Amino acid sequence: MLVYQLYPILVLAHVLSAVIWLGFFPVEISLIKSIKGEKDFTNKKLLIQKLLSLTNLTGMIGSIGIIATGILLVIISPIYNFFEVKANHWLTTKQFIILLILLITFAFIIPLSKKIKNNNDQDGISFSKFIKWTYIEKIFVLINFILAVLHRYYF
Repeated sequence: MLVYQLYPILVLAHVLSAVIWLGFFPVEISLIKSIKGEKDFTNKKLLIQKLLSLTNLTGMIGSIGIIATGILLVIISPIYNFFEVKANHWLTTKQFIILLILLITFAFIIPLSKKIKNNNDQDGISFSKFIKWTYIEKIFVLINFILAVLHRYYF
């Protein structure tokens, strides 16, 4: 019985994790514009370090929160399962997208971030790739959020 009382709290934590992850997106866009417009190398480097730190922080809070609460929600729910295409295709789509987000994060964003932090990006190519992959990741997070909000109405 206690498990079902936790369900609304888990849903709230799940939504808050998504809001933290998505809420950083406008800030990220603004920081990237500032970085691109900055002429002073020292200030540019400082802004890049702030961007990397904030992206790391909000990404960890958001992704860990989403994954942990999502897994718990599926485990305690009598109607949801993992990768069940027949009954809840919207949820299965979200589960595949989160796996894709994790792949992008571990295969591209983290290695590029480390390369930039270690000053191995003299020509700025790694930073450009980092921006591209973070935007792709945020688009997938947004798609997952839209699926969660609209599944009752359209899916």
